[in-house]
Formats: sequence, structure tokens, C-alpha cells
Amino acid sequence: MSYEIMEYARLTISQKSQAVDLFMEGFGHMMTFSRDEKLKKELMLEIFHPTLFRCYVENGKVLGLLGIATNEIRPIDFRQDTCIRLFGKLKGGMISRQMNAVFQKPVVSFQDELYIDVLVTGSGARRKGVASTLLNDVFRQKRYSVCYLHVFSTNQPAISLYEKHGFTVDRREKGSLMRFLGAGYPIRMKKQLT
Repeated sequence: MSYEIMEYARLTISQKSQAVDLFMEGFGHMMTFSRDEKLKKELMLEIFHPTLFRCYVENGKVLGLLGIATNEIRPIDFRQDTCIRLFGKLKGGMISRQMNAVFQKPVVSFQDELYIDVLVTGSGARRKGVASTLLNDVFRQKRYSVCYLHVFSTNQPAISLYEKHGFTVDRREKGSLMRFLGAGYPIRMKKQLT
């Protein structure tokens, strides 16, 4: 198996499209602001941070995607100018404000904290070490001492994966609105890196 971990900025246009397809496979249910899949994909191609997304690429194909956040920046920014260009002034402005209320909200407080914002593997690449390889790549970053992530309580395979990599439950957010929408409740997990 010949693979490489690459930053989103280094991907070809075709590989960027594959990375966005993976994101939409895992998180597309959250992108309810439009039914136009082509426009949503065009938007996502432009708003991924070029260096905060790492991609697992095997034989030229993107099989996994991991986005990290710090106390200063998150990997997805629904930039107003891009949203307005694609969806018009009114709808684009609303998309930018509403989505950034979620995707730009600070998730960690200190410089030595890291947050895994996105982790997704393609359906054909699951249980083959892709997610573990991406996680281990992040864990090697020496400037961080702790790593956080959220997972839904109903996603037992992901919880098991994170526990296998040393994450423990930091907080159960049972009062979350997501619980009432059938997604389970968010669990914040933590791993000491140093």
C-alpha cells in the first residue's frame, strides 16, 4: 500500500474534488442551506483552509480527510464574498453568517490545544487504517499538548476508534439540540499528547 499524507493545498483539482466528496459523504447532512449539490460542492472547494486539512492519498486517490483547528483558526470558513458570489447577496450573506456561527466558533482556548474538527474516510476505506494514520500524523505535532474532538453518542465505531487512540470522555453534552434531532448527543473527548 503506497500512501501519502498531503495538505489540501498540495492536492490536484481532481483530488480536491475527491476530498470535498468525502466531506459531503460525512457531513453533507449539515449543509442544508441549498439543494443544489453542484453549488455546494463548488463552495466547499473554495472554503477549505489549504494547510489545516490533511488528506490520506493512496495511489492518487483521496481516501481520508482530517481538518484541525487551533485557538486562532478553524479549517472551514464560509467566506462572505464566496457565499455571495455563488448564492447571491441575500442568501449568500445568510449562509456565511449562519454557517460561520458554527464553523468559526472557537473550540479550544489555549495555544497548546488542538481540535480535530473533521475526520472522515470513504465508505470503501473504512476499517483499513486510514483514520488511524491521519490521527497519528496529527499526534506527531510537537507544539500541542492536548487534543480534543467531538463525536455523537450514537457513533460507536468512531468512539471505539478514538478510545483505541487514547482519547477519554471529557464531557457529555446531553442538553444539546442535536439529541432531540435524533443524532444522539455530542461527547467531547480528550487526549494528552505530551
